[in-house]
Amino acid sequence: MREWIWRHRAVVFPLAALLATAAVLLILRANGTPWQMAVFFTLFNSLWWFGLLYLYLRRDQTRKSALEKQGTLVYLRYPGSQPGSLQDRWAGGIAASRPGKILFQEVMSGTDVTLGSPTEIDVLDRAGPPRPVTGDVAHQLPPGLKVLTFAMVHGTVEIAAEPLALATLEQHVLQSGPMAS
Repeated sequence: MREWIWRHRAVVFPLAALLATAAVLLILRANGTPWQMAVFFTLFNSLWWFGLLYLYLRRDQTRKSALEKQGTLVYLRYPGSQPGSLQDRWAGGIAASRPGKILFQEVMSGTDVTLGSPTEIDVLDRAGPPRPVTGDVAHQLPPGLKVLTFAMVHGTVEIAAEPLALATLEQHVLQSGPMAS
């Protein structure tokens, strides 16, 4: 359901906003508020919330643009992590790649502040095809991502990203070429 809503967000989000606005108007009228005041309150609150949503989305897009200048936005599950441990969670960050290596720099959630030093991951090969995010992992990651598992010398590492970014990362890691971001 979450994936369907995300794929159809251009229709679903405005429809939900319209229904919420109509519900507020009806609730105000049911409480005995005169029509003029009910319409004014509804429009004022709608403009207020849409303004806040616009500012949030603009800030989020600015943050993503700043991070994309530094590398590919990915989510990584650290290799060798025990199920249920903190390292088992998906860490968001920036990945730069070159043949056989991924350089991952974790980023504080919701900001462009980097955490700690970058982690260099030696990759041997792809351990399977890209797959959609499903199961318990689905609530930990944004919708629309795919997961790719890379084989390492000692185990595997899972990386989730948008399909195009994942394909680019895979191409740079598994083929020769200059350092890519």
